[in-house]
Amino acid sequence: MRIYLTKDRSIKGRSKISGSCILTMSNDVVEVPMCNKMRKKAKKSSPSCSAGLSSLPEALALSCIARVSRLDQTALSLVSKRYRSLVASPELCSTRSLIGCTESSFYVCLRILPDPTPRCFVLTRNRRLRPIPSHPYQAPESSSFVVVNWGIYVIGGIINGNPTSDVLFLNCFSQTWHRVPSMKMARASASASFVDGKIYVFGGCREDADSSNWAEVFDPIYQTWGKFNTPKMAHNINQSVVIEEKKVYSVDEDDQSFNFLPSEGRLWKRGKKDSKLGSRNDWCVIGKLLYCRGGTRGRILWCQPDELDWKEVKGLEELQLYLSCTRYIFRRTSDKRPSKIQVKYDISKLCSNSSGNIVIFWSAHIGDSESMDLWSAEISMERREGGEIWGKIEWSNAVFKLDPLSNSYSVKVLFSASVRL
Repeated sequence: MRIYLTKDRSIKGRSKISGSCILTMSNDVVEVPMCNKMRKKAKKSSPSCSAGLSSLPEALALSCIARVSRLDQTALSLVSKRYRSLVASPELCSTRSLIGCTESSFYVCLRILPDPTPRCFVLTRNRRLRPIPSHPYQAPESSSFVVVNWGIYVIGGIINGNPTSDVLFLNCFSQTWHRVPSMKMARASASASFVDGKIYVFGGCREDADSSNWAEVFDPIYQTWGKFNTPKMAHNINQSVVIEEKKVYSVDEDDQSFNFLPSEGRLWKRGKKDSKLGSRNDWCVIGKLLYCRGGTRGRILWCQPDELDWKEVKGLEELQLYLSCTRYIFRRTSDKRPSKIQVKYDISKLCSNSSGNIVIFWSAHIGDSESMDLWSAEISMERREGGEIWGKIEWSNAVFKLDPLSNSYSVKVLFSASVRL
């Protein structure tokens, strides 16, 4: 079969065509070539696609890549050295922040007993913990953690039974660790808060500390520690959170609340006393409300900061029923002898994420298996008529499984936090 083009380059009885096309008629394939003049004109008018971002100035290329998802950036880095260099550029994350193209990632630090070395993970899209590089000299316990921009500061802690002044920084964008200047004082279980662009650290030091060294302040831009003279509290700080990104709200070991605004001075203001019985751990803020985990049976509590009248989140009875039991399992110790281990099914860690939801962790066994899993659930909060807070489980899943052939017998969540990259 032969096909003829008219002067207006259209097939008789069909729509116009331009360039080269392939037509299928009566099982025959016929190519209609573009004339040489048109091919030369098209070649001059359109730039080479192979040039891509390589032909652009670095600032413009970074602006383009910053609009691409993190998953696609990983694929781009495999194309060429130029793309790999752009994706690894430290300016890329700040560019994404400026144009509002960041994505939230959820990081978790675990201590898998009996191994004392903490291990870091990121929660994947299929809700599994994927390991990332860990720091071999991170304190195994009593560190404080602060999220700043696209990284996490690990402050102080206990190493070989003694408090340390060491400070580490996990760059979540490049998944690399860096040592930063140490504090003036060694601290463990200190209160650390990021407010007005600076990290304020209170307490956690030895008993003879006074108002001149009880607190320190760190400038992440200049990477320097400075003194922060403020009256030393009579008791250690037990819980502390940041409210509305400007106020540090704390409760000491005597259940007395205090609040501190760096913009208004260096004095703590006394608030109400938390007079209800029971323990309340892992405080976090969602909106203008405080949340924490109750002492037992998987309870999640909430209150107004100015009132400290804790109430229970409703609608989680099924979860609480599951988290109200104890089980004994047998594990082999390092000397290969069987050991009886008690496992309590209760919330071991609670925090908030960038979606404004609660994230909880607990250990569990499925069926008759001796293998232990670390489970997690995301719970959204809704305030209903009458002022009650109701929770809804958005998802729950086993995010980490202990190797049944190892001598590991427990998992402790040291910290968990959302970071925008």
